[in-house]
Amino acid sequence: MTGDVPLVPGEDAFPLHIFDALGLDPVVFKDRIGGSVMVIEKRPDDGPVTILTSGVSRIPNETDERIELAVEVVDGQQGAAMVALRMVINQIAINHRTPPVLVPWRNDEPFLTGTAISALLVTPSRWGASFDEVRNEAGEVVGHVRTLRLLTDGEAAVAGERGWDALVAEVGSVEALLDVERAEQFGNPGVQ
Repeated sequence: MTGDVPLVPGEDAFPLHIFDALGLDPVVFKDRIGGSVMVIEKRPDDGPVTILTSGVSRIPNETDERIELAVEVVDGQQGAAMVALRMVINQIAINHRTPPVLVPWRNDEPFLTGTAISALLVTPSRWGASFDEVRNEAGEVVGHVRTLRLLTDGEAAVAGERGWDALVAEVGSVEALLDVERAEQFGNPGVQ
């Protein structure tokens, strides 16, 4: 984020949800994104390394929907998650755009150096509503955690044309889409 972005008042439900997510204690990164967004790592026994934000919900956006972000990566690729989070947070802060659910955001070229990763896709998480929905003390949904998937252009094309579930079926599992160093599996469909 560049410059000061006015933040909307916070709601306790968001940091409480993020810190309690997956029933694990958070590991808080020293550096914040844009000075105000905290980044947290969780390592569930039955899932991949999950990087989450706390503070995105306070950045105004075009829809007024309050969101936090999550990215799943293989251990050692937390830096890739940070790149993706910075990109999306910049879009929210500067252009007030939030990533649409199940609609790929595609770039002209890979945004992770030395990889084929050139697209982002928001999907439901593997954990379901208890992770995806942020609820206040009264049990009302006040926002969401949006899980970002880091995709190649070919994977984004498949997801855009046939859907997320079809992409997962094509590659065999969500885990097959975690390693950002994977090769392009679908040729070079071109950027749309």
